[in-house]
Amino acid sequence: MLNIRGTMKLERDGEDLASVHKALVGFRDRFDIDVENGEDLKAKGNVIDHEYGVKRDGDVIATVSKKWFRARETYGIEIAACEDEALLLAVAVAIDELAD
Repeated sequence: MLNIRGTMKLERDGEDLASVHKALVGFRDRFDIDVENGEDLKAKGNVIDHEYGVKRDGDVIATVSKKWFRARETYGIEIAACEDEALLLAVAVAIDELAD
């Protein structure tokens, strides 16, 4: 991962996979995920509290939530079947870093 001015680049096997861009909209954070060889994604919700969804064409493909756990700095990621799990986990980590 590489962070350049509010953008986190994601790579797999030395190839660019996606880039995550932060955009502040109202009281909620929004992130645009530009996927190199696929459809772009959007993450929207309460990122600071780890309560947000990742969507493709309006369909939720991953949900990040802290509600499932009692531990203070723990959150879970539910990923829809047949999705790129490694990409979505990397997206969640990138968003976590950009939100700090």
